[in-house]
Amino acid sequence: MKNFYVKLFTITTAFCLLINLAYTQNDVEASATDNWTGYINVFDMGGGYQFGSSWGVADLKTTFDSAANTITLQPNFNTYQDALGGAASDIDYWTNSPDGGVTPGPTGNKLMDASTYAEPGATFNGVDLTFRGSVSSHTLDTSLYTAVYFIKALDPGAGYSDALGGSGVMTLPMSGNFSVTIPGSSLPTGLIVQYGFNVYGVNANPADEATLGSVVVTGSVATSMEEQSKEDILMYPNPANEQLQVRTNEFIDELVVRDLSGKQILAMQAVGSSKVIDTSILPSGIYISEFRIGNKRVFKKFVIQ
Repeated sequence: MKNFYVKLFTITTAFCLLINLAYTQNDVEASATDNWTGYINVFDMGGGYQFGSSWGVADLKTTFDSAANTITLQPNFNTYQDALGGAASDIDYWTNSPDGGVTPGPTGNKLMDASTYAEPGATFNGVDLTFRGSVSSHTLDTSLYTAVYFIKALDPGAGYSDALGGSGVMTLPMSGNFSVTIPGSSLPTGLIVQYGFNVYGVNANPADEATLGSVVVTGSVATSMEEQSKEDILMYPNPANEQLQVRTNEFIDELVVRDLSGKQILAMQAVGSSKVIDTSILPSGIYISEFRIGNKRVFKKFVIQ
């Protein structure tokens, strides 16, 4: 009998370890002290590609305040400013000069696709990744500029294009929390995982800095949903057979069900606060359900007998 309980304990421990490993994920908060890198792709005003290169983060222009843990995103100014001290060809290239570079134009002359990003390395491959934060101020002139946050997976075998096809690129809200999650199954070994921010628009005249505005980002702010217990989302019966009932006091914007490998099995939008899921199509096993409620994501496990 003793050997039986020893074996049972061993199996149970191994099973719990397997579950914990299966649900391991990287949850990254926007932080001023992260290892940020800058890169800019430059286009002419008609959208024609000019060049791309690594860029000083301060020149993008992205500013970090480690004491306040804020990241301030603004349009690029240094190309316009530096051109003023250069040759006529530089003035003509970087400003909308009316006379071939003799006189600087009042505004810039290139579209700047400026990314501030972190590249965490191979340990982020094959693991669910969430990148989150909060917008504390948004005064950027959105008629001229777009500001986004993103998770990307660059493929060296395909010209470093984003293997996610832009599905992890989201517009920064005017205020409040933001979050994007990519499953580990979409971040396989060999892809270069990045998360960060991008500001796109014309290179700006520093004289217009105050009127063009900025976006100030910090770590995510606690919300009522974050304080809500997972038990406030009821899933029953669990284990389930033919049906699984979901109930909560909140409006569920999205519900995604995945198996232990991370493969998406079901996805439903605008679920509401109550939903009956037909689980008769699911093989026996353990599943993870991901609830998106506003800017918060909650994960719960359930079993199909």
